[in-house]
Order: sequence, then C-alpha cells, then structure tokens
Amino acid sequence: MTAALNAIGGKWSMICLYWLDTGPRRFNELRRLMPDISHKVLTATLRNLEQEGLISRTDFLEVPPRVDYRISAYGESVRPLIEAVRLWGRAHLARN
Repeated sequence: MTAALNAIGGKWSMICLYWLDTGPRRFNELRRLMPDISHKVLTATLRNLEQEGLISRTDFLEVPPRVDYRISAYGESVRPLIEAVRLWGRAHLARN
C-alpha cells in the first residue's frame, strides 16, 4: 500500500492519469481539464508521475516550446485502478 500510495496517492495523480489514459495531452490542456489545480501543483504532479515511470514527457524542442505528456506502457498497468476508482466514485455520488 505504501509503495502504491507514494506513486499514485497524490490528490491529483489519479486524475492526471485518467486524462492521460485517453491520449497525449499538453500542459495547458491538462490545466483546462482540471481547473482547480494550480500551475505549481500540476507541475509537481507531472514530475512525480514521470519519476515513477507512469507517464512519459516528450519535448519537441520547438519555438514556442511544445511538450506532450502521455501515459507510459508501465502506466497502463494502473488502468484497472483508475476504472475501479471512477466506478466507485459514481456509486458513491449516487448513494447520496
């Protein structure tokens, strides 16, 4: 549990993985999808997920800068957890 929570237990980690599971996204696109996250927290979350090997970052070395984030092959192993949490969340909302 400790290892899993260290890798994906941040408040925004599962949400980032959820959005990245549908395809590559740029930083500002993620900000629009998660309007309550700050620039600083999104940056830290993406760095942590990349460090854990769950996402990959591609820098296209263009002007203006363009960076894409996508779920890694290893990160795809988290897909069943993302789906389980999403389904539980829906059931939880329906309960109230």
